[in-house]
Amino acid sequence: MRHGWQGRSHKKRGRGIDRMPLFTIAELQQMAQEWVALEYQQTPDAGLRDPFRPGIVLSPNDMYAVQVARSGYRPVPLSPAQNRSFLLPQSVIPGKGGFMIDYRTYQPVTQDAGHYREILLRGGSKLPGRADRWECRFNPYRPERVWLYDHTAATWVTCDFRLRHLLTDPWTADMWQEHAERHRAAGGSEQDEEAIALALAQRDRRRRSRRPPPKRTGAEPPFQGLELETEQPSQDPYAGLEEFDLSTLRPRPALPISPMAPPPAPAALPAGAETGGEPEGGQAPHPLAALFVPADVTDGPPDASATGTPAEAHEVVDAELLDDLDSVTDGDDSYEDGEDVIDVWEAPEGMEP
Repeated sequence: MRHGWQGRSHKKRGRGIDRMPLFTIAELQQMAQEWVALEYQQTPDAGLRDPFRPGIVLSPNDMYAVQVARSGYRPVPLSPAQNRSFLLPQSVIPGKGGFMIDYRTYQPVTQDAGHYREILLRGGSKLPGRADRWECRFNPYRPERVWLYDHTAATWVTCDFRLRHLLTDPWTADMWQEHAERHRAAGGSEQDEEAIALALAQRDRRRRSRRPPPKRTGAEPPFQGLELETEQPSQDPYAGLEEFDLSTLRPRPALPISPMAPPPAPAALPAGAETGGEPEGGQAPHPLAALFVPADVTDGPPDASATGTPAEAHEVVDAELLDDLDSVTDGDDSYEDGEDVIDVWEAPEGMEP
């Protein structure tokens, strides 16, 4: 592409252009989209910086992620009327037989015929600088349907191409202009829309009937761009969700849980007690709450009523520890008379503590 365009027209071309690869409009559009997604969006730019980290240069994707993390993101689907405002504008003069865009006649659909007659009765649009012309929006990649805007009622009038039934295959405004120029070169007129529509329809028929090129699986469809929802409203994936009150969000407390702590014994319920209900306060005690002593308690095991663990469990543990200690200090049958008992807390001679 860089070598093929060297001047103000297609006649000013580079040398050896016949030996270089040539691309169609659809292929160039695909390559442009790949360049934007894979290179431009991921390349750092000196003009993109985070105010909290001005020393870091960000790419467009990084800058978008920073803004989303700061302010949140919720996609808002656009209505058909809002999508129509993105189409190309055209000033037209409505008449009894419709109005024309590039020598194509458009007429209102059946459900909007009454509204179109009201526009005719009003006369001109009375907009500054437009005289009797009204605003119309159309998609050059799908010119079979346009929308006439009534600014007095803020509504749209849907209009279809008069010879739409002849063109069953996808077509664009550039294809129409190409056949219009051929028809004019053959001695015809650009206003003869019937002949141009028939020539465009015959081209599509010839393309379907002839043998496809050897390197392709079929005829390449014309590039028509991104299709906007101009008829039906887009579905909102967040339509059924309720608004979340951020003031009700509370941080979760951190618990000093030891990985070596054994699971506590299940608490015994008194006879006749109900199961499945929540305790007083609305929050169940933590399963490992019995292993930790509150800061205001210095001696003794934790309160059984506060931790949910019965006092008998602590008494059993204390009794086992005392039995082990008595077996070492009081002397047992395993020790002979006169044998010294080694204190486990004192290091033997010759060994440093």
